[in-house]
Amino acid sequence: MSKIYNIKYLRGKECVFFVGLFMAFLILLPFNNARCEDTDEADRGEVSAPQTVKEELREGEKAEEKGEKKEVIKILSPYLGNINITGGVSGGWFATTNEGAGGKKDNFVLTNLLIDLSSEMENGLFGFNAGLGGVTTPSVFDSPDDAIPDFRIQYAAMNLRPIKSLPGLAFQGGLLQPNSGYECTYTFNNRNITVGAIASQQPYNAAGARATYAFSEDFRIWSGIFKHRLARDEYETEYGNVPSKNVQDSYSWEAGMNDNIGGVGLSLYHYHLTGLRHLTGVAAEYTMNNLYMALNVDYWRWSSEMDRYFEDSSSIGAALYIAPSFKKFSLPLRLEYIQQGKSRIYLPNQDAENIYAAALTPTYNFTDNILIRTEASYVHADNGFSTSKGKPKDDKSLFSLEVVVKF
Repeated sequence: MSKIYNIKYLRGKECVFFVGLFMAFLILLPFNNARCEDTDEADRGEVSAPQTVKEELREGEKAEEKGEKKEVIKILSPYLGNINITGGVSGGWFATTNEGAGGKKDNFVLTNLLIDLSSEMENGLFGFNAGLGGVTTPSVFDSPDDAIPDFRIQYAAMNLRPIKSLPGLAFQGGLLQPNSGYECTYTFNNRNITVGAIASQQPYNAAGARATYAFSEDFRIWSGIFKHRLARDEYETEYGNVPSKNVQDSYSWEAGMNDNIGGVGLSLYHYHLTGLRHLTGVAAEYTMNNLYMALNVDYWRWSSEMDRYFEDSSSIGAALYIAPSFKKFSLPLRLEYIQQGKSRIYLPNQDAENIYAAALTPTYNFTDNILIRTEASYVHADNGFSTSKGKPKDDKSLFSLEVVVKF
């Protein structure tokens, strides 16, 4: 029941609109000499003043089309010169044990392909952020079955700060990335290659709206509501006596806060999947000299409609991240423990009451944006895995080698 990352097609007009908008950006970028630069995630999109592209776009057009095109450019031109492009590409070789019936024992995998486009007007009242690409990185529970990600719209958000006297108030609407959880969905941004056991069940992108209020640079609160989930089989329940249930089009909501207390970054969150299950969690991170440390604790509980089908209605787990660095070399370590009892939230076998996982990822950075890393991960859960012939096994190992390029 691990998290699914292959995204299905958006339907109809949504897909056509965003793909068309993206192609228009690519055509217009050379005329604007748009700068591509890395920015802090919280401040992404604050770039230099726009340059007009009206004359270039009008060349060769028929006289009767000029008026209409002028109006379109008048609307878009404040953003075209402010487009910021970031993203990453990663890929490598993966090999696993106890891959399960129908699973692949080893594979070459293009793990990430992401192009992030963002823009914001100078006054900061309106902007957008969109991600195109895909991700196929397996979790520590999975085998490397998918070699190439499906190129999809991953997220597409309109950002609005409508009240000048309240600059801390912001709204987002569209296909949003959830704030709940710790690890990044697009794994080239993570310190480990694979998706962790805890992170494998944290929520994925969904269509909706979110409001955020920043009291200061560090302290902010937020709340959002979602309807259409991008992964059709995310959080499906279809094992044992449990009726098959897909929450793709049911409502969900989240709320939480972020702060920094004494140098410790802190995030509290609650994610409520209506009629299915509810997540409450906390993530904390701290850097001391060349040592990075983080802790993520998640508590899942089945909803009242679902807990009748399980002997245990809840699960709790923790992931500890330790990453010492030595100039261009780092050694990230992830240690995880999950007490799921017979809730079957992380693994569907009732015998897998306790889950232990570890991943070690030696990493060498050629530059700030190019790195190579290898990883060995190990998971133990009673009868939690199986051989290619379906024989139950208690353990699973996964070995990988990956190259990452960020831009």
